[in-house]
Amino acid sequence: MAQPEEEILTTGEAAALCGVSRSTLRRAVAQGQLQAWHTPGKHLRFTRAACLEFARSLGRADLIGQPYTIERQIPAEPASVR
Repeated sequence: MAQPEEEILTTGEAAALCGVSRSTLRRAVAQGQLQAWHTPGKHLRFTRAACLEFARSLGRADLIGQPYTIERQIPAEPASVR
């Protein structure tokens, strides 16, 4: 569990910080790639430090703090195709 001085994030806040979807975060927790815990109400909670470490492990530090959008997953068409 987190230390009292660590910032605690909800799934939505953590996803936004990491620049990934909520389902990506849940999958990462299930696969042991991201540390989190459940509240008594069964909600996931994350530390800010764990989220930043996870984002860096993805090699996508450029996405830290960027909102997740589906458009980021779709590669742009090359200019020659247009």
